[in-house]
Amino acid sequence: MQETHTRPKSKPVFDRIRADILGGHYHAGQWLKQAELEANYSATRSDVRASLSSLHEQGLVEYVKNRGFRVYDRSPQELEEINELLAILEVAAAPSMVKNVDARALQDLEDAAEKFDKLVNGGSHVELRLANYEYHRRLNDLCGSKLIATHIRSLRERSIIGPFNRYTTFDGLRASSAEHFEIIALLRARNAEKLAALLKAHVSHF
Repeated sequence: MQETHTRPKSKPVFDRIRADILGGHYHAGQWLKQAELEANYSATRSDVRASLSSLHEQGLVEYVKNRGFRVYDRSPQELEEINELLAILEVAAAPSMVKNVDARALQDLEDAAEKFDKLVNGGSHVELRLANYEYHRRLNDLCGSKLIATHIRSLRERSIIGPFNRYTTFDGLRASSAEHFEIIALLRARNAEKLAALLKAHVSHF
């Protein structure tokens, strides 16, 4: 997995485009026209180009020769492979999560879990995805390895614009929310073995 190298001057443009992709402003498969991005973000052509190249390195956009850049539209097989990698990394990180968690981290996770739970009853898919992403960002900050946390975050960003099977039904959303709280309970109980098993099952549902 490549590390993103964005020129300092284009970093604000990169951050804004990235946030809009993750936030659902641009949908999977949508072409990102450089002239429109220049106008939308009050940016120079070189800064937009550098930002798109960095987003390509992160796997959020793809470059098509003679066409330009578009938001990555991943196949079901690609999303399944991403989830398999996520499961491996998160299961491996479970003992460190249990070791590193403290009262403040537990409260932050509970706040994120409650936000997701409230969105189950009427939140948009975009809101649910972002709330889920934030919950797991806080969770994976506990893994103790910056490298592993960065890889997990990158994989989650690559899959956030893909279809989440569990989000197609209310029961699936409720089950996902319940597991968020169960993860917190296992962290509080310092039960790394059960936490690893639940994380593996939780990821496999998407």
